[in-house]
Amino acid sequence: MLLLYLVLLVLNSAITLAVPPKFEGSDLQKQYLVTDIPGLYENIPEDKIPLMFAGQLPIFPDTNTSYFFWKFSDPKKTEYNHNRTIFWFNGGPGCSSMDGALLELGPFRVNPNLKIIYNEGSWHHAADVVFVDQPPGTGFSTTDGEHYLSDLDQVRDYYLVFMKKFFEIFPSDANNEIYLAGESYAGQYIPYVADGILTRNKNLTSEEKPYDLRAVMIGNGWISPNEQSLSYLPFCYDNGLITSANPQFSNILQKAEECQKIVDKIDSNWNDIEVHGYEVDTGVCEGILSDILSATTQDDKCINMYDFRLTDSSPACGMHWPLELKYVTPFLHQDEVMHDLNLQTLVRWHECTGRVGNKFRARHSVPAVHLLPRLTEQIQVLLFNGDKDIICNSMGTLNFLKKLEWGGNKGFGPPDLEEKYDWIFDGSNSGYIKSARNMTFVNVYNSSHMVPYDVPKVSRSLIDLATGNFDKNETAYITYPLGTKREVAPLKEVANLTETTTSPTSPSSTLSPSSSSTSTAETKGKNEPTSNRITRIIQLLVILVILWGIYALYASYRSRPSSIIKKRNVSNSTTGTKKKNVQWADQLRRFEDELDDFVPSDSKSGFLTRTFNKLSSVVGRDSSRGNYAPASSHFTDDIELQGLNDARIDDFIIGSDDEEEEGEEEGEEEEQEQEVEEEQPLSQESEGTKKSLIDEPSDK
Repeated sequence: MLLLYLVLLVLNSAITLAVPPKFEGSDLQKQYLVTDIPGLYENIPEDKIPLMFAGQLPIFPDTNTSYFFWKFSDPKKTEYNHNRTIFWFNGGPGCSSMDGALLELGPFRVNPNLKIIYNEGSWHHAADVVFVDQPPGTGFSTTDGEHYLSDLDQVRDYYLVFMKKFFEIFPSDANNEIYLAGESYAGQYIPYVADGILTRNKNLTSEEKPYDLRAVMIGNGWISPNEQSLSYLPFCYDNGLITSANPQFSNILQKAEECQKIVDKIDSNWNDIEVHGYEVDTGVCEGILSDILSATTQDDKCINMYDFRLTDSSPACGMHWPLELKYVTPFLHQDEVMHDLNLQTLVRWHECTGRVGNKFRARHSVPAVHLLPRLTEQIQVLLFNGDKDIICNSMGTLNFLKKLEWGGNKGFGPPDLEEKYDWIFDGSNSGYIKSARNMTFVNVYNSSHMVPYDVPKVSRSLIDLATGNFDKNETAYITYPLGTKREVAPLKEVANLTETTTSPTSPSSTLSPSSSSTSTAETKGKNEPTSNRITRIIQLLVILVILWGIYALYASYRSRPSSIIKKRNVSNSTTGTKKKNVQWADQLRRFEDELDDFVPSDSKSGFLTRTFNKLSSVVGRDSSRGNYAPASSHFTDDIELQGLNDARIDDFIIGSDDEEEEGEEEGEEEEQEQEVEEEQPLSQESEGTKKSLIDEPSDK
């Protein structure tokens, strides 16, 4: 039985054994290549492992300003996905795009063991996706303390510098179709960055090429702040979250009336180019939501403002959500993860950085809603909302769209003529759509403030809506699971097709079904992760070493000394049960969070790891992972991060109770010697044992 177990263990090891993706790019690209991450080869199928690049890209070295990015690419390029790049923004301001990467649309989620698992709805199968931490100081991005940004035009300018330097590292990506996507406060970032790209394209130098920006995709966007806040009371009322019988209802209604006056004043001066304080000051209107949450709190439980189907402890009201954040935070705190992501400046990751948000007030920038009309003149604008979100709800989005004029008309048309279509994805009604003159609104059913978190596969099909990859009839837009609408030829088979790229400055007048544009494609087969003969030989050698190690351990187990406890041949003697005393002395390496909320735990060592450690007398794990861009050995003073404690050893001591009876047994030996001629002597061996073993710290 033991032999069968060992054989199965070896077979499992051989199946899960993998090598980093083979990549033959430039030396500069290899500095950012990600070759490992906890759980990658253990939990991710080999054919699902993406080609990854990550690191802190310096944009202004003199101020220590860098933007951290994590790029995911599907090695199996097809006609459908080979020439697209999506840049993803999370909001805040000051919230990290690692939320998007590890909680929403990236290829990975994090499990309770602080290892990645596969996300079936990852967007990287439809396009390369680049998650960027910005503005400076957000997430893993860095800057000196005096260089936090405060306005949206600065965000635009910094991001264009990042894109320039990013395309210097990945020059072929500069020829891709570009999509800007994000959520929440990204509703302010994205229109500004998109407008900056389009303006750049009109003012190129002789050495510059235009960026092929095709569309922006904004989810639950904070686009027109005061208009959004004005929707809180009617939205909550319509969804039964508050009633007129609530004792605080009249007070909330009075505050909503004050907000309405501010919105009316904004509307009356809509075309002013001057930035008015009453428009950028959102304090009065934002207070409506706080009052609603307070008025509906019961037994210290309040509504989750990001998903009203849920509750949270008061006054958090959603700040502890999503629940998986408790895994993402300690996962990104791990030293090995920071090394895997090629961090040159080690910083302690926070989902949202308060210093960035406090500095960023946007008092000198008009709200991004003013930029949408001119964006629709050149690109598609797709706005989508999860229908269970309160803070950036669908009613608020529709309210400002009704009043917004673009393409020569206001809104989607008169209410009696406004067209509304079902959105059918994979045969199910997943939402509804309104679309006109390059502006599309999508209400996504059964989803929250973070749509890809709740419905990842459905959310990925939003890309189809933005690119025209859908069918349409009199009542519905119809999209399909990835790759099922039509057969998609592998990239090598379409490499010789004639380029028929649509100009980004001349989009169709409305969202309409179309085939993906085809273009002459570079054959990137050499960049695909493969296993050649040498790799297979190395794998075979590793398996042989594993077999040898298992055999050595088994032989050691069979040959270990045994203790035969002497029994007294006395009729009235009793045999007591021997118990072992176990003492633990844990010394774990930990980070100290500034909020004392999450503490990472070391990953649990497997059977094979312990086997090799036993044979080689090595305790712990080498922290070096991969050969690219090793991180510095110190932490910067201006970023909150404690030093690391290198102690990682558990002392495991077993003390035997047999020693307590040693004296008693010696006294009985004299009595037994008198009977030696009458009785067969009993064999005696070692009486008590005391062992000191060293083992690795275990995970929960």
